[in-house]
Amino acid sequence: MKLIADISPSLDLFLLLFFWHCLIGAIATVIAINKGYPRLNWLIFGLLGGTFTFFIALFLKKKPKI
Repeated sequence: MKLIADISPSLDLFLLLFFWHCLIGAIATVIAINKGYPRLNWLIFGLLGGTFTFFIALFLKKKPKI
């Protein structure tokens, strides 16, 4: 049982950081969708890239409507 108690704080920290990573990626997806970019691509980019994808989405230019 001691092994589980030793791993638990690390696991809690990992899950917390993973949650924030995915949340920031999801926000990046919403920003990109509002600028006219494809939803599925940006959802994948957002969940994998997290904060990096968020900053890319902020600086994207709006896609012109055709």
